[in-house]
Amino acid sequence: MKFQILLFTLLGFLLFACSVESPEDPLDVYRNIAYTALSSTQKSSIQGDWQKAEVAAWTNGNYVVVFLMKDNIGTIRVVVDPVNGRVVEILT
Repeated sequence: MKFQILLFTLLGFLLFACSVESPEDPLDVYRNIAYTALSSTQKSSIQGDWQKAEVAAWTNGNYVVVFLMKDNIGTIRVVVDPVNGRVVEILT
């Protein structure tokens, strides 16, 4: 009897865990990966809130995160591989 109660409890937890979606937006994850890869100089040159940076589809299934630079001197684009969760390239 104890085994059945334990089994039903475990199954209930598994069903609940599988049905709950992660509240984290994948675009926020890409922004965070990109921002973390920047040097302190690059981070200090970003205009506005980096957490609102534009994220767009890029080649080979990757994404590009575009940070605007202060004084309208350009952008810093960071290419992120969503599968491996790493930066592929930083384009300035």
